[in-house]
Amino acid sequence: MTPLNRSLLVNVLDQDEEKQTAFYLPDDVVTSNKPFEVVEVVDVSSESKFADKLNVGDKIVVEGHMLRKISVLGETATLIEDNYVLAKM
Repeated sequence: MTPLNRSLLVNVLDQDEEKQTAFYLPDDVVTSNKPFEVVEVVDVSSESKFADKLNVGDKIVVEGHMLRKISVLGETATLIEDNYVLAKM
């Protein structure tokens, strides 16, 4: 999957075990108890303001509740918009 429209394709690091919830959450919502997550950059959209600042493998801090898990055509990916990138490790 290639990110477009200012999105970053990421892998979530140190993700907690899934918890069962008492209500329905859409499949594309990544639940996180943490307000911030450390993720590893897999790919960056050429339209992103970070296209020339982030490299594959970089660790960044993002707002945990803004991560989007997307499953299409048998492929699952986690994306975040560049507005929610807070820091580079």
